[in-house]
Formats: sequence, structure tokens, C-alpha cells
Amino acid sequence: SQLGPQLKVVSKLIAGGSRTPVYMVKLGGFDTHDAQVEENHSEGEHAILLRDLNDSISSFMKDLEYHGVADKVLGMTFSEFGRTILSNASNGTDHGTAAPMFFFGNAVRGGVVGDNPIIDRSMSYEDNLPHQFEFRQLYQSVLDQWFGLESSSINQVLFGEFDTVDIIGDP
Repeated sequence: SQLGPQLKVVSKLIAGGSRTPVYMVKLGGFDTHDAQVEENHSEGEHAILLRDLNDSISSFMKDLEYHGVADKVLGMTFSEFGRTILSNASNGTDHGTAAPMFFFGNAVRGGVVGDNPIIDRSMSYEDNLPHQFEFRQLYQSVLDQWFGLESSSINQVLFGEFDTVDIIGDP
């Protein structure tokens, strides 16, 4: 895993009392224009990457729980680009308009936010999903609900005001 060791360092820093409010780690390899999936579409490089993401975050949260600091952590995934929805001729996907974001931590409201996409049989590998949330809505939600920043500060950072999405709290 390339993500697990990075999260282990972050866990040690948090457990050790670091007051750094934001840490950033990286899991590369999602720019899968080819060989993203194998013929059965449930195995391949993309499945390996998602398994690494899942296992690394799970271990990270268990470590934070062990050290009694899990309630101090909100995690969020993001990508610089989305992917198209159907495989191309090389069993990969190309750069697209939308991508999922995952939030994790004890304070995160459980469940899926947004609608499952409808993928029509007439779509091709060139088609994109429309994004359901402007990414700044999610950033605004975190800055408001987790960091407790004032709206005027958030608006200045994000160059505007955006509707929030309920991320923190009981479902």
C-alpha cells in the first residue's frame, strides 16, 4: 500500500498531540485510461486501488480509536478530475466531469448523499455523468460544519457562497 504508511504517520502525529488542522496524503494511480478493469469488470487495477483505499482508511480509523483520538478526525477524499462512466476499448475510462467523494470519521453522517446515477444503455464511453454537487458546496460544508468558520471567511476563501450538504451529525 502506498496510502497506509502515510496515514500511519498522520495517526502518530494526531495521537502525539499535533495541533495541525489539515493533513494531506496521496493515493495515485487512478488515471486509468487502460486496464482499469478486467473483462469481468469486478477485478483489475481500479478494484485494487479501491481496496487499498478501504483497507488503509479502516486501519487508520482503528489506530485513531486505539489512541482515543478518533473523534478529532474528519477525512475526505477528492480527485483533481472525474472519469467517464463506461469503459473505452482498452478497458479503461477517460477524464470526465464527475467523481465520488468519500467522507469518513466518527462525526460523519452515515449513508450516501445524492442520487445513484442512471446509466442508459445508449450511452457510450465518451459520455459523462453530470455532477450533483459543486465541489465548493462540499468544501463549504466542511469549513462550516467541521471547522466552524464564519460564513464571511468561507465565502472569501471559496470566492462565493454555496449551499451546504449535511455531512456532520446524526442521520
